[in-house]
Amino acid sequence: MFGRKRENRVAQPYTRLAEIYDYVMRHVDYVQWADYIEAVFARHNVAPPRVLDLACGTGSMALELRKRNYRAYGADNCREMLDVAVDKTANAGQNVEFFQRNLMDLSGLPPMEAALCLYDSMNYLMTIEDVALALREVHRILLPNGIFIFDVCTETNSLRYFRRLTDKDGGDGFTYVRESFYRKGIQFNRFDIRFKQTGESVEEEHRQRIYALPDLLTVLEQSPFSLEGTYDGFGFCRPDEHSDRVHFVLRKAGAGNALGRVTKGSGDVTG
Repeated sequence: MFGRKRENRVAQPYTRLAEIYDYVMRHVDYVQWADYIEAVFARHNVAPPRVLDLACGTGSMALELRKRNYRAYGADNCREMLDVAVDKTANAGQNVEFFQRNLMDLSGLPPMEAALCLYDSMNYLMTIEDVALALREVHRILLPNGIFIFDVCTETNSLRYFRRLTDKDGGDGFTYVRESFYRKGIQFNRFDIRFKQTGESVEEEHRQRIYALPDLLTVLEQSPFSLEGTYDGFGFCRPDEHSDRVHFVLRKAGAGNALGRVTKGSGDVTG
């Protein structure tokens, strides 16, 4: 795949992929994912008027939530991804405010009733200390009783689907090759993008830390949040060693409230 490396320019993750990201991710059903998030809201007895989508990328989830009458906001560390998000929401006639922030520094963001961090974006935090810092930052911007929902991909997912995968595709004005492989707890995704009009070739390498669930549960227990639910995939069963994706539901305590909460099902956590 990378036999002509010297001809290619190496770019920072997502800075050039942003131009084709929506095409590459066109298989993702954001409507279905938003349905699931609303089901989580209902299960945990929240109806947040404001929702912040962290690591929002090109704004697809924030836009979908805005269409459902939430006051949706988005934050992402990549300016190029946010530029696409701004154009997309404007073209859809929707008002979504976007901020350039990374997960470990959410300074200056308005207080929120709910925050999301989806599509394994938390896996881009490369140390468990970074995860702990991100949790503290999200906790700081949430209002009392605010809810935080995030997901991670597991080692099972990497070994099952991305241990060694090469994908070739292209759209209007570009082609790309994506090579994915898993090595020593890191999921690698390398893109070789070729833009037909300019003849430019660009490489990006993305890395994700694949955390063991016990390690994540330990850092969550040490966080200022109350852990209310851990769910396998897009359902409400407890995750296990076969889970590809796990959603976590955290709550910021309200004034005078204990951290533990009453549970509703097999994936919920008792206090």
